[in-house]
Amino acid sequence: MVAVGFDLHFSTVLFLLLAVTISHCLELKCKEHEYPFGERCCKDCAPGERMRSRCTAKTDTVCAPCQDEYFSSEHNHSFCTSCTICNTRKGSVEVKKCEKTSDRVCMCVAGYMPDVRYTLGSACLPCPEGTYSIGRNENCQPWTNCSVLGKNTLRPGTKTYDAVCSNHVTQPAISQSATPALNLSTTYHKNTTSPAVFSPPRPSVIPSICLDKNSPTETNWGSLSLVLICLVLLMVSGMSILLLIIQAAKKETKKRPYRNNRQGERSCRMPIQEEHIDSNSSLIKS
Repeated sequence: MVAVGFDLHFSTVLFLLLAVTISHCLELKCKEHEYPFGERCCKDCAPGERMRSRCTAKTDTVCAPCQDEYFSSEHNHSFCTSCTICNTRKGSVEVKKCEKTSDRVCMCVAGYMPDVRYTLGSACLPCPEGTYSIGRNENCQPWTNCSVLGKNTLRPGTKTYDAVCSNHVTQPAISQSATPALNLSTTYHKNTTSPAVFSPPRPSVIPSICLDKNSPTETNWGSLSLVLICLVLLMVSGMSILLLIIQAAKKETKKRPYRNNRQGERSCRMPIQEEHIDSNSSLIKS
């Protein structure tokens, strides 16, 4: 009974410790521009800065300015991001410089459209034959077909300009019900009035990250350690309760047979002693 009481008391203390730990994990709330680390809240680095060293129990986060050609536009406790590079060999030009708090802005020149495999405007593709683009990161569009409109072509289209048609109609407009071939031409004209857009699927662009050799890793070991402690306490408490139940069951099973045997021995010996006494008394009397 003393052992069982001690085990129950130990389990109660273990559960209370676990409850306090979990409540502490859930109650830790940090202010804006702060992040939790261990048992305290640490400040974020301002835009244009990166984290040089994480906070400790006695010191706060140490920040440093972003290196050249790197930026951070928001409060963070991480690293600066590399600025976009404008590929001038592929029709891209710089329209805004890279700063500590903002990325570089690139734009495609006339005759090119953005290559969707890269950051917008950083790399461009030349317009296909029969299409044009005025630049400004716009997609290429097909030339206007002056003959379908019944007009003369004053200037043919190029990769940078659309075709120019005359203002007056030189011949009647083509009827839609003339012939199947004419219907085909009219259909093409309708399509040209609403230019098609060449836009292949855009994959996600992952910006490169500047990793400082002296900078700490991003993993929040403080929060992870608290979660692991909570899980270990849960497992230990569960195993302790299971062992208590098993030990209590074994003690009960051991005690019951022993008492039954003792009672059986006593009940069996009493008649034997009485018979023995009776035999002796008969001998004495005789």
